Amino acid sequence: MARIKVVVPVSTSMWNEPAVAEMEKYKEADTRIDVVNITKGPESIECTYDEAWAELFTVLECEKAEKEGYDGVISYCFGDPAVRAAKEKLNIPVVGINEPAVHIASQLGHKFSIITVGPSQTVISGLLVEKLKLYGLEHKCASIRSLAIPVLDLEKEKDKEERRLFEEAKKAIEEDGADTIVLGCGSMLGVDKRVREEFHVPVVLPGVAAIKTCEMLIKMELSQSKRYFATPPEKKRIL
Repeated sequence: MARIKVVVPVSTSMWNEPAVAEMEKYKEADTRIDVVNITKGPESIECTYDEAWAELFTVLECEKAEKEGYDGVISYCFGDPAVRAAKEKLNIPVVGINEPAVHIASQLGHKFSIITVGPSQTVISGLLVEKLKLYGLEHKCASIRSLAIPVLDLEKEKDKEERRLFEEAKKAIEEDGADTIVLGCGSMLGVDKRVREEFHVPVVLPGVAAIKTCEMLIKMELSQSKRYFATPPEKKRIL
């Protein structure tokens, strides 16, 4: 049995149950998923400033997961906050939801588009483009488009979310040349199948990509390389 802890790196619990409910649909029968959110930090992540506020508390929660005996940990935000820091500190597999999603998308077609939320220019330039460069997949990305809906408004703007998603997916496919769509936010839930059926292209749900990747690494007894993600040296660190 694999035990995986999902850390939602925002100071609200509003996404905890929806995130795990989606993962539960796809996980292996004997995988146990527990979810927590950080108690300090931003209530949503829509720019690098938000990400900076979230990262320390996220990495501390990831450390706690390893001490609690979990087999793997997921940072549940498409910006992958604290993932690289946690990979250095932890020995168990550490997975974000962006990196596995875009790698899977890169295998499904020639070009993928990411459709995200939040203030479009801030999200695209400050977070997602830099992550694509880091993951070596900038050349596989046809475009990054935003619904321009704040993350915290998604729950009350479900009709608008779906309408804007269909509009941006259509543009990504017909104007940008995408043949695969990645939903660029862990809060965009329950809409992937309708987009797939409407446009007949693969649609990658990042939370599902993350849980399956984490399960795979645990099953294969693999984790991040300590030759690259070297363990941080012991020293005084004052919080």
